[in-house]
Order: sequence, then C-alpha cells, then structure tokens
Amino acid sequence: MQETAIAQPAPQVDPVVVESEAAESAAAESAAVEAPPELAFTDAASATRWVRSLPLSSVAQAYQEIVGQLRALTASTIGPRDRATIAELIREPVAHLHAELARRYAGKPQPLDERESEAADQAIALWQALWIQYSVCLKPLLEGSTELKGVKAKLLQRALYVGKQLIIVHGYARRVPSVELWQELHAYYRLAEMLDCTMAAVSDHLMPDADGLSCYSTYSHGLLLALADPYAMSVRQIELTDRWLGQWARKVFPYAKQRESEGPVIIVDLEGAHGAVLANTASGTHPASARFGYPAKLATSVRGRLKRLGGGSTPAELQLGDDVSPEAATALLKHLDARWHQLPAAGRRKRSTAIEVAAGGTEAAYFRVGGRSFARQDPLGRDVDPTRYLQTVGGISDFDRRREEAERSWPWEKWYGVCEWRDATIKHQGDGNYHWFLDQLVVVREDSQPRLGYVSRISIEAEGAISLSLKLWPGDPKVFAVRLVNPNGTEEAPAAAILLAESPEEPATLVMSPRAFVLNRVMRCDEPGPLQKFKLTHIVQRGGDFERVAFEAVDPNF
Repeated sequence: MQETAIAQPAPQVDPVVVESEAAESAAAESAAVEAPPELAFTDAASATRWVRSLPLSSVAQAYQEIVGQLRALTASTIGPRDRATIAELIREPVAHLHAELARRYAGKPQPLDERESEAADQAIALWQALWIQYSVCLKPLLEGSTELKGVKAKLLQRALYVGKQLIIVHGYARRVPSVELWQELHAYYRLAEMLDCTMAAVSDHLMPDADGLSCYSTYSHGLLLALADPYAMSVRQIELTDRWLGQWARKVFPYAKQRESEGPVIIVDLEGAHGAVLANTASGTHPASARFGYPAKLATSVRGRLKRLGGGSTPAELQLGDDVSPEAATALLKHLDARWHQLPAAGRRKRSTAIEVAAGGTEAAYFRVGGRSFARQDPLGRDVDPTRYLQTVGGISDFDRRREEAERSWPWEKWYGVCEWRDATIKHQGDGNYHWFLDQLVVVREDSQPRLGYVSRISIEAEGAISLSLKLWPGDPKVFAVRLVNPNGTEEAPAAAILLAESPEEPATLVMSPRAFVLNRVMRCDEPGPLQKFKLTHIVQRGGDFERVAFEAVDPNF
C-alpha cells in the first residue's frame, strides 16, 4: 500500500558530504560482494578455446570455473552479439554439469542432506548465471540493436529454454519454483510477443528431436512441464515428459484472445507469479496479460498413443522411444492426460486438522498398526532350537523387548492438513524424523484409527515446509507374521505383512516387503489362532519400500 507524500521544503545538504557518503556506501557494498574473477576471454573465438579447455571430468572444478566466468561476463562490457554467442557456447557445458549434478540430488529422499542440497543449489546457480547473460542483451534488443536484429527469435528461445531447464531442476529437487523465476519466464515470452517473433522457427542442437521449435513452443514446453506436476513424477518420468514435449509442445499456442472450445482451457497470466492452470472454461473476466491455450490437439496425441499401446503397438512405433516399456509409457501417458486434460473434481473445502504419520517400511507399519514390534526370529525358538520351544510351552510372556527401539525408530509425527477416505494432503514445518520419497509406505492415524497408504507427491515449499500428498487404501489393516513355505516343505524365517481387508472398492491384499512375492508360493500365517495359508497370485502395486500382492486362501493342510 502506498502512502501519501506531504510536500516539504528540501533540506540543505552539502554535496561533498553526499558524495563522500555515497562513495563509502559503494565501497562497503563492493567489499561485501566478492569481485568476479578476471575474464578468461575477450570475444567468441577466445571463448571457444576456453570452453574446450574446461575440466568437465571434475564437476566441482568445472562448476567453479563456469560460474566464475559467467559472473565476470556479466560485469564486462562485451557487446550483445558476442555475449549471446558466448552464452550459446557455455550452454552446452552447463547442460553437461546439469546432468552430472542431477545424479547427486534428483529424486533423492526429502529433505536432502547437505551434499545433495548443495548439488541442487549449484544446478540452479548454473542456469541462473547463464540466464543473466540473456537479460543483459534485452536492453540493446529493445533499442533495436543491429547486431541482434537477425537473431532475436533465437536469443529469446534460448532464454526460454533456460527457464524450462530451471523448472526441470526444481522438479528433480522437489522444490517449488520461486515467484521471480515465473515472472522472468513470462517476461521473456511477452518480449517475444512485442518483437513479433513467437512463431519464428529456430534450431537447437540440444533439442535435436524437437518439432517446430520456436519461442512459443519452448514457452509452452515449460508451462506443460510444470502443469504435469513433476513433484508427483519419478526422475525418469520427468525426463521422458521433457523429451516427448519436444514433439508435442507446439500443439498448444498461448492465444491472447479466447476461442470457442468445448474442452478444458490452459490459462496463464504473463504478469502472474505462477505457471499455467487448467480450467473448465475461460469465461469470466481476465486481465489483458492472460493467455489461453487449448489442449485438444495434445489430448489427441496422448490418448491416441494410449489406445495404440493397448492394441499392442510398441513405444518405439509411437515415437515414445525404444528405451521405455509399454507399461511405463502407459502409466506416464495416463498421468499426463489427467494433468493436461482432466479437471480434478471440485471438493468441499475442509478445515486443516492434526494428522499423525509414520514411515519405515513394513516393519514400521506392523508396529504402528499392531501395537507391537516385529521379531524376525520365531519367538518360540523353533528357528534355532526346537527344544527351547518345548521347554517354554505355557510360560511365554507378552513382553515386547523391542518396543522401545521401535518407538525411537518409528515415532508418530504430527502433520497438519486434510485427510479424506482415499486421499490426504498434509504439511510439516521444521525438522522431522523421516525422509520421504515417492511410493513410500505410510501409516496415517486420525482419531486413533490407523490406515495405510503411500506417498504420491512431494514438494518443498519456499519457506522450507514439506508438503505430501498421500493415496490411502480402503481396507482395514491387520498385522500378520507370515512364513514362506518352500516346495520341499521347509519354511523361511517369519516376515512382516499387513492384511488389507476386503472392501466394496477392492479385494483383500497383503502388503509385504520388496521382493517378497514369489508366484504361486504358499505363505503360512505365523500368528496365534486357527492355521491360515495364502497362495500369492500377482503383484497389485510395486512401491518404493513395499509390494502389495493379491492372494488366494488355501487349505491349511495343503
């Protein structure tokens, strides 16, 4: 809110004092900010030689050299054409380091540790330092520089490409992009509109498979990547989506005026602080800075491929790549179709409440659901000494000797959010006990009732809070210790399992540790009570630290 200024006579100020104070302030600021290193090149030719000499085998050394020289380039007076050419030269090693750094942090459990977080910070810093070079070129570009006249479309497309890469880095690191990132990305596209070069065709050797590359297609590429919700996608899925959008992004053009459409509309505000949103209709009042994209052609591409995959076509035949399985391609295409073309059901807003969660795999779930820790060895001693069992019959204690350890390892942690029958959205501020990853088994307790589910989305908010989306299974959980029965009649050591009871929505399933499933193998329930045996039939869901399997009850005498 602006305050009203009251006119007052200006005080008399000694200009010498003002000049001295200004000099002291500038000196202090200069000392506070480390001076950039000496520029290692003076033009595009010498920059080419410098790029070839970069020690790319050492990520740390190459990072320091590139960031240092980009800072020096920002502070230099090199002309706009040479600056743009040098930025183009440096873009390739930046992309190389982007891939190398991603190995250290991409898709890792959240929150990241110090080394992983530093790698993510460095990836963002690299692209940001490169982005600044295009910003420096904007003033001469707007002033009609003859040096840049023939490359304005290429210059702006490259700037939009860097913004798109920053969206990928944030997705890999599960971080929500800053307001400033979105504002700068929108500003580059608006400038492309002002200079009438949104549709001008350009080439890019870093996107060799892209179709119809232009400023608008690169801008739409970034918007669609963010709209796909990379926080709910694996690193591999983000990579595939980025690759596929090279072919598809041109199908969505950001129109300044609304068009007649029967389907959903992608709306973005070029003066907004976030990316695009999917709306049922563009009706209503919108600012002049609003742009409207119509995903009908994109839907045709996605759904057509889904149909052909169902009919037996291979991903390679559908230009999805020969390095992806039909099952993985189908799962990702369904996710993209839901994010780009299907509006989520409007739900009634609910008040945020306290919700307790715990994680740690099947043994943690066994403890939190059953109220007792799981012991891998038979508590009756039948695994190591059959005589011990005979000596202790009738004298078994209910004492849980591992309970304290289990409480320390898998404590209930209080989060806040909304918990529905099949979904939960929760947030936690500050340090926690757990590290989170996609498809992680989670126990949720609300009103003293434990339920099981898995992590479907992770994002780190600007203030550092962790936000999780969970998918919850409908069946009531019940813990079991089970033993795999070998073909020769012997049995394996007990394993923790959680039975999800049959519900109107799903048949009963067993939640077990990874790699526990063996087709058609029999498992015996190792709990007190009537003897029960199950035959495992197929995997319903393969998670990050669990398998959910279907089973059939078999004759206990089998």
